[in-house]
Amino acid sequence: MLELPQITILLITYKRLAEIRKTIDALRRHLVYPKDKITWLIADDNSGDGYLDDIISTPRYKTIAFETSITEQNCGWGCNVNKALRAVNTEFVFMIEDDYLLMKPLDLRVGVALLAVKPHIGMLRYRGSAGTALVYHQMEADISPYVPDYQDGVGLPGKLNYFLIDGGSPDLYIYSHGAHLKRTSFHQFYGAYPEGLKLGVTEEAYAHVVKDGMMIPNAPAIAFLPDFVNMWFDHIGESRQLTEHDKGAG
Repeated sequence: MLELPQITILLITYKRLAEIRKTIDALRRHLVYPKDKITWLIADDNSGDGYLDDIISTPRYKTIAFETSITEQNCGWGCNVNKALRAVNTEFVFMIEDDYLLMKPLDLRVGVALLAVKPHIGMLRYRGSAGTALVYHQMEADISPYVPDYQDGVGLPGKLNYFLIDGGSPDLYIYSHGAHLKRTSFHQFYGAYPEGLKLGVTEEAYAHVVKDGMMIPNAPAIAFLPDFVNMWFDHIGESRQLTEHDKGAG
């Protein structure tokens, strides 16, 4: 059996102390991955007032060696995440915002194994796809070198069914910065997030970049798993869009 690689869990935050604690608690409860293979990285958009210290000093997190990335000033979502991604030292990163509670078990070994055996896949969505007009192709991967005990329904051990998204899908949001697993090289191809834009404009602009880029030969593909057609995250925070916290133009 091949050894699973080190991964980074990237938590994106700004002034949501109660929510990020609940998000971390849900991840610790439901994520399945070797604990010694996980690096926790908090990306804070300069919340100030000892915010990061308050998270790190939470007694129940004393066994977690958090790494941190903090912007020099509150500069918006794109700036914050780009800075944090430059600090990631692992090939794979699981990205999630500070107010999304994972509500069911998520075997991250399966997703990492899929990306490891299918190098053309650059990103695996866990955001859900229900309500999105996507064209996709059902495929099968042999992940037994990494997770030999995995069984997809009544299928053969080690065989995983997954959906590969077609770049010609009618919906713009093939890419979503909702919870997802990706290779850090995904951004080497598609580029960094735009900075200086409001949150919704940032996601829309980057969705256009990815949708157009997927038409280029050998572009990193995006996939999702059958179990994550539905949304398995509970959004517990109030939207920052179009508020005083939503930094940027547009």
